[in-house]
Formats: sequence, structure tokens, C-alpha cells
Amino acid sequence: MTHTRTPTIVVAGAGLTGLSAAISAREAGARVVLLEKGSREDVGGNAAFSGGLFLFCYDGPDDLTSITEDFEPGMRADRIEAPPYTRDAYAAELSAMSGGRAEPRLVGALAERSLDTVRWLAAKGVRFTFNRTLGAEVRDSVLHIPPGQILTCVGEGMSRGFEGIRPLLAHAERIGVEIHWSTPLVEVRRGDGRVTGAVVGDGSRTVPADAVVVATGGFQASRELRRGHLGAEWETVRLRGTRLATGDGIHAALRAGAEKAGTWSSCHSAAVDPSVPSPGRSADSPPFPLHGFWLGVLVNRDGERFVDESPGPWVRNYSKMGRAIMSQPGCEAFEIFDQRTAARVADEFAGAAVPIVAHTVVELAERIGVPADRLTHTLEAFNNACAPGDTVSEDRGTSGITPAKSHWAAPLDRPPYVAYPAVAGLTFTFGGIRIDPDGRALGANGAPVPGLYAAGEAIGGLFYGDYPGGAALMRAAVFGRAAGRTAATEAAPAPHPA
Repeated sequence: MTHTRTPTIVVAGAGLTGLSAAISAREAGARVVLLEKGSREDVGGNAAFSGGLFLFCYDGPDDLTSITEDFEPGMRADRIEAPPYTRDAYAAELSAMSGGRAEPRLVGALAERSLDTVRWLAAKGVRFTFNRTLGAEVRDSVLHIPPGQILTCVGEGMSRGFEGIRPLLAHAERIGVEIHWSTPLVEVRRGDGRVTGAVVGDGSRTVPADAVVVATGGFQASRELRRGHLGAEWETVRLRGTRLATGDGIHAALRAGAEKAGTWSSCHSAAVDPSVPSPGRSADSPPFPLHGFWLGVLVNRDGERFVDESPGPWVRNYSKMGRAIMSQPGCEAFEIFDQRTAARVADEFAGAAVPIVAHTVVELAERIGVPADRLTHTLEAFNNACAPGDTVSEDRGTSGITPAKSHWAAPLDRPPYVAYPAVAGLTFTFGGIRIDPDGRALGANGAPVPGLYAAGEAIGGLFYGDYPGGAALMRAAVFGRAAGRTAATEAAPAPHPA
């Protein structure tokens, strides 16, 4: 007769990453202790404040409908046409948007495991739907889907991410994950060359463990770390996500021997509605991302354009618009539209944001507080740079102005004009812990730190400068799941006589 001791895995952080890790480790046979710095109302981390978008590979419509047959209004059709979004395409896109700096092994693992992980989430109760704002459209009774982003969690607006968290938390509790609320990770305890436990709370208690998975998010909620790594102007930036991601878990892992990875001076920062405060608990709505910029123009306090509003599909460049705004006077801007696109923006991309409406450019300038002569000149120059014609289409760019607008360029000459004030909303930072594709934390020599694992926004090496929308939640689930499984497998001792 033999007896195998059940290993104990401590997972720090009850966001999408931590819940994925905890469930995966529990499924692998481990006892799992899940620590959450906040209360139960803080469950979900940054994922709770997201649009619930997952970017994954698929070979065609059958892969998509194997996950869900839910469609948002206006998307049902007799047939679906969905060209494949391949692993090579996923890897190439992520690599290109990182300027070639993303760690190839992590990129490959993310692409390779993405579809299976979405199916795994669906099996745990996460509901997905075809989302109408991501570029798909019905023509002649056929739903045409461009390769890439298409499925989000079921829900409304920025509540979709939280709706994806609910079933994962319920599943984790159902299968016996032990959850300790208001219990932050303070230190990773080591002995005899490997992890032996987690120091928690006020530092007076240690939870013995065979392995620790750090899933505590980035450092975006720390004013000090924002100032030190992103710059002084970021110290008072609006937060879009959890107020609890202050870098504690990252630095605990570094003190335990893990190495830094990625760019610590870059982040995901979208243009957001400044009238909405930063969220408190997970069920609160964050400042709404104003993703309609690609259908109009962005101007600063001086009434001047300062960025290409549409270098590609909005879902592949929205995460850098906040940084562009942060470099402008007063760190604010205005998204401006006319009646060609104002209704679509209000319906799909503005949430509850209240627009400023004016019948002339001069009146609009007065209402938003920018110089009327500068705004008039800016819009006249932009209109003259647009190609002749009356349509708003992807293949229409400007000519002869700087910055150019690469796509969806149409004159703004149909009043009333509509403007939305926009500021930067910081979602998460890009620097963190170095890991391998199975979630092992790596030390300075490139070797794993025995018993230490990490995933999600606590890691670095994948995102540099920008990334495709939906890859962040996919990263959380893929590497959270991998880290939990690896930790449980490697911590399990060999059977021995009872």
C-alpha cells in the first residue's frame, strides 16, 4: 500500500489569472489556498472591469459556434463566414505590435493554447457571445467576421468582464478551493533552495506551501511605482482597474529570486470618459473607454490633432491612445464627430458619456474651451486632406497633413458637431516577472526558481508598447491555467509506502 501526500499550492490574487490557476491546480489534485488582498467585493482583479474580450485562434465558424451560439442584437444570420485566425497570424500580430520584442516562447504558447483555454473557460460556466462592435457585420443574410476578435463574455458594456468572473468564482468554491479574503501576500518564504510558504496579512502569519503562484496583477495602482517607472505625469492618472494592484506580489517574487522581464515604462492606457470615477468594488463600472476615436478626430486643448486616429482597427490600437493623450497639454483631449458617425459612436462606443453638441465649429470650440481659430483651421485642413466622396470606409485615408489619418477618414462637415472630453485611463502595466511558457518564475540565470510561479499582469515579456485587444484576458487565462497545473504537478511528491 502506498500513500501520496497532497501538495498545497498557494495562489495570490483572485482575478481571472488567479482563479484560472487555482481551478487548474485543484483539478490536478492539489490542495489550493487562494489569497485575495481585498474583500469578496474585490474579486476579479482587472478582468472585472474589462469588456470581457478574448483573442484566440480558430479555424472557422465551427470553432466559434462550438463555444457559443449567443449573438448580440442584429448579428444573427443564415450563415457565418469567418476566415481562419491562425496561430501564425496571432503570433505575428502580437510580435509586430511589440516591435519584435515579445518573448517568442510565450507568444507561441499563448497562440497555441488560446482556443482550448476558451473552451475550458466555457466548460466552467463562462458564457460568450458574438460582439457587434468588433468589426463583424451582416450582409445578404451572412455574418461576415474579420479574422481576430469576435467573442466577449455575455453582459453589458464594461460589466462583461465581471460576468466572466462570477462563474469561475462559483466553480472554484464548488470544487474545494480555499479562499482567504482580505489576506495579501507579503513575502514568499524559501528554505533549502525552494519555496516553502507565503507570508500573509500583516506579516505575522505564514501559510506553508509546496508552491506559490503570483497572480497579483501589475503595479498600476501604486503612485510611487507609476512615478518611478512611467513618469511624473502618471502619478495622478485616472485608474480604470483595480485599486489593489500595487506591485506587492511582483516585488515579493523578485525578492524570492525571480528576475524582471518586459518594459516597466509602458502600459495599457485607453481614452476614457473623465466624468466617471475610478472603480471601487468589482461590480462598479470603471471610466468608460471612448473607443470611437477612429470615426472622427482627436484634438488637444490647443485645438490641434496630435495622433493618427486610425492606424488600423480600433481594437488593435485603443490601448495606446491614453499615452498619446498624456503627452498633450493638461493631459486631456476631445473626440470630435459630425452627423456621419455621431449616432454610431453614441450607440456603440460612448457608453453613458454625455456629448457636447454644437451647430458650428466656433460654437463647439467655445463649449469645449479650445481656441476657435485653431480648431477651425484644424478641421478645415483635415477636411481638405480627405479623399473626395461621401462614404466612411476603411480604405479612405488623408493626404498631405501631419499626422495623417490612415483609415476611415471622412470630412467633418455635417453639423451638429459632437465632442466627448477624454483623458487617459490606466488599465495595467507591462513589466513584471520573467516566466517560461508553463508559468515557472525564472531567476537571473534563466533557471526556474523552485516552487515559484507567476502569470497574468504580474509577468513581463509579452507586451511592449501595444498589444491586440483581447490578448490580455487570454494571457491571464492561458498562463494562469498553466502555472496552476505546473505548480501542482511539480509539487506532487512520488508515492511512498504508507
